[in-house]
Amino acid sequence: METDNQKQILIAGATGLIGSVLVNVLVDNGYKVVVLTRNKQRTDQWNGNKMVSSIKWFGSFTTWLAREVENSYGVINLAGENIATKRWSRRRRMQLIRSRLGTTYALAKACHYATKKPSVFIQASATGYYPFNSTDTQTEDAKPGKGFLARLTNDWESVAKHEVPSETRLVLIRTGIVLSKNGGMIPKLALPVKLFAGGWFGSGKQYLPWVHISDEANAIVHLLQSHSTQGAVNLVAPQTITQKQLVKTLAKKLNRIAWVPIPAFAIKLIFGQMGKEALLGGCRVDSSKLVESGYKFQYPTISDAIQDIFKKLPKP
Repeated sequence: METDNQKQILIAGATGLIGSVLVNVLVDNGYKVVVLTRNKQRTDQWNGNKMVSSIKWFGSFTTWLAREVENSYGVINLAGENIATKRWSRRRRMQLIRSRLGTTYALAKACHYATKKPSVFIQASATGYYPFNSTDTQTEDAKPGKGFLARLTNDWESVAKHEVPSETRLVLIRTGIVLSKNGGMIPKLALPVKLFAGGWFGSGKQYLPWVHISDEANAIVHLLQSHSTQGAVNLVAPQTITQKQLVKTLAKKLNRIAWVPIPAFAIKLIFGQMGKEALLGGCRVDSSKLVESGYKFQYPTISDAIQDIFKKLPKP
């Protein structure tokens, strides 16, 4: 017989693009969810849902956090500022670092102080861990790349590896570009494409590791329950595509022609190093470990994903 402890999940970063969907999937799978949030108004979407509660938390360790961990089967940490919204100024880099490393350290420390350790700790990571200018296929055993994004992601994972108790199964989800109707890359690309002004960044030949938002959420729940899976897991769709292929598929779905690439020099001028690594860079990422763990993708190809997303989008 399952206890309440075995059905409670503590989650940070639940009000973001991934977390908002994940909470609903967890509830659908019978879990009680406790959301840690800086702004409780952002959890209003779950008001009235007895399976979801929220606690105001500012990202640092407190004794009550350890008690909350004791009552949870698993901890999921998705917290972190968005990487690709603005230039990486010195101030912005510090925000990106603090929002990831500080939150991860606090949650891991709470696990240490908890009398009863959680069974699993799922830690957000990203395919930015890999070299952004390589055409080699990257598996979970590959070494981290060079550049700010790779260093940030490697440090992020290192905090979890060193601080999460050994009794707790640690899973590091290296997520690619998440495709959704509610945010991220797709809405930003769709508008200019509709206006016949859309295009790819630079040559468009850079590989784009991606995943549909539904597969992202369902795969996380799968990893929560897959007791033999641990360590880094590439959470990307099995089909390898380039950025140009994504834009072309999007344009075809919207009955448009995409033919105006955004020059690399303009991207670098506007966005600096962020543009070079996050927009002009890319990598080919292998998802075999996730598939071999038993996960079956709902949207394995980019055409499947785009078809679903635009079936759900409101008409302009």
